Amino acid sequence: MKTPFFIIVFLSIYLECFGINNSNISLNELYDYSNADSIPEKRAFGTLKINPIQLIFSEIPVSFEIYRTPKRSLQFQVGFIFPRRDSKMNQTAFNSNGEEGMATDKGLYSYRNSPFNNDFGINLKTEFRIYSKEINSPQTTNHRKSFYYAPQLTYKSCFYKDQTFAMHYSGFSHYQTESKYSHILGIGIMFGIQSYNHGLITDWYGGFGLRSRTMSVTVNKIYSPDSRPDSTIYPNTTSDDVSFYPFVNFGMRMGFEL
Repeated sequence: MKTPFFIIVFLSIYLECFGINNSNISLNELYDYSNADSIPEKRAFGTLKINPIQLIFSEIPVSFEIYRTPKRSLQFQVGFIFPRRDSKMNQTAFNSNGEEGMATDKGLYSYRNSPFNNDFGINLKTEFRIYSKEINSPQTTNHRKSFYYAPQLTYKSCFYKDQTFAMHYSGFSHYQTESKYSHILGIGIMFGIQSYNHGLITDWYGGFGLRSRTMSVTVNKIYSPDSRPDSTIYPNTTSDDVSFYPFVNFGMRMGFEL
């Protein structure tokens, strides 16, 4: 049920944002309607941007924005998730929030929710942007800014395999080796200001929305930190969990016009 609903919302927003006003632009460009004393200007096709802040959180996001109408665009973002398990931020926030400073699989700071523990992942985002000023300006434009708002759709998939975490429950310390697969769907609204300076782009943004996470975890091995005989078990059990949660997102992208 979730996937068809997600597709319906996606198509509805697309038609709402880009289903009108395209004919006027096509005719103007086809017949080159302009004032007699105006100078023809070369317009940019779109922008290419990266988010340097997101590197701190184990992701390399690349955004490609396509100008559609004078005040509307479509932006695709692909984020590549990489591991940073030994980072201080990961150890402090996720791997030491359980009993006696060990990991926990419960709550917001569960090691399973950590963006640093994944072996690999991909984060896809689509935004339908509506600007307050014209954005498909000449590539040699002077510095200018334009406010925008943008409905956003998100899909994120990440995993790790055979990772071991130190845990502590009710006086019993043990190590747990497990594998995780996580899929996240989200919808939200973003607001931002995009600046243009001779083809260079700065994009400050923030927003909020709702996400759904489906997580499958297989526990392969549980064993004690000491070498007691018969202290190792191999449950090979898989548990599935679905959760809904709100999100707030802030950031900055930098790039250039194409």
